[in-house]
Amino acid sequence: MAIRLYRNNSFQRTFTATVSEVTEHQGRPALALDQTAFYPTAGGQPHDTGTLNDMTVIEVVERKDGEILHVLAQPAPALGVGRPVNGEIGWARRFDHMQQHSGQHVLSQAFVVVANLDTVAVHISADDCTLDLPTPKLSAEQAAAAEAEANRIIYANLPFVIYEVSDADLPRIPLRRPPKVTGQIRIVEVKDYDWSACGGTHVSHTGQIGLIKITAVEKRGNETRVTFRCGGRAMRHYNLVNGVASRIANDFKVAVTDLEGTIGKLRDDARSQYKQLAETQEKLLAYEAEAWVRHAPICQTDVGEVKWVCRLIDRDPAQLRNMAKAIVAHSGAVAVLACVTDKTSLCFARAADVKADARVLLKNALAALDPNARGGGSADFAQGGCAGNDAGRVQTVLENIRFSA
Repeated sequence: MAIRLYRNNSFQRTFTATVSEVTEHQGRPALALDQTAFYPTAGGQPHDTGTLNDMTVIEVVERKDGEILHVLAQPAPALGVGRPVNGEIGWARRFDHMQQHSGQHVLSQAFVVVANLDTVAVHISADDCTLDLPTPKLSAEQAAAAEAEANRIIYANLPFVIYEVSDADLPRIPLRRPPKVTGQIRIVEVKDYDWSACGGTHVSHTGQIGLIKITAVEKRGNETRVTFRCGGRAMRHYNLVNGVASRIANDFKVAVTDLEGTIGKLRDDARSQYKQLAETQEKLLAYEAEAWVRHAPICQTDVGEVKWVCRLIDRDPAQLRNMAKAIVAHSGAVAVLACVTDKTSLCFARAADVKADARVLLKNALAALDPNARGGGSADFAQGGCAGNDAGRVQTVLENIRFSA
């Protein structure tokens, strides 16, 4: 198997190797080498990218037999077994992953220090990093304390010390979690602070992490997921958030530090105005419903005389229900309402002293409009809808409905 150069020096960007196998991975050409500085996807850390000679390496995977495959963007016809290649790591991606993975080690131990919570899972993506903690309840104070503790370790600029030990040596090392492998085990130590069995790439000192910022805390069943960013990612996130806050503050002509109070006042004012508007709309709806009932024709039906309010109204479908309820609050009233937008919505209701069945009304209307339409409800109230927006046809169907018991 390939010698993994990144294990001894995460900062090595270039190397020379010999092709040991020419193969494919998921339909793409791939090479195995006698040694490599490319990190394969493993342990929650994404793979490196870069080049082999003039060929782009788009993925690096570890095969089941432990061999590392360098997946290429294009075929490599000139390269065969035994041929030399020059490799170069995509440094921006590699260093970003080093910052994130190193920061995760520090933050995980910080949660142990401040809350006695170990990390049960880790994931590093292209944008955010996450770690899962074995608790459904993580307070904002605990998260803030862990973040402060992690950044204290960054400011201390502690060295990362990497070495291998045997199974027999493990009892003397205070690992946060037991290793998943046996034999010679690679230990990544934040000097006298954290000890982890890990095969990933890391910075040489905590100061190179730059910054750790928790951006979200989310309960997930019996666990809590902490989302965070380190180094350059944290700075870019700060620039984004600060830019948004500054632009909003400038629009409101206030300082960024006054935004919370300003927006809170606007929110409270909006809620008050919305409440007043809703109350006014409710009163207007009641007045309108009363007028419609007062001017509605009295129709003789199979179930007696009713005040027939049959209207195609220009309203949002969500308002049909409220209007129908306002109408049937009046004795002897039946509401037969519809609105046409990109489709047809129907809402039928009856007053408490009317024996008509709103479900039958709806069934008859939908059958006339669209046999495939759907709807339902009770004898008191029923609603449904169908495709099509021919207002004239809908009006005709509503006017031709006849009650049945």
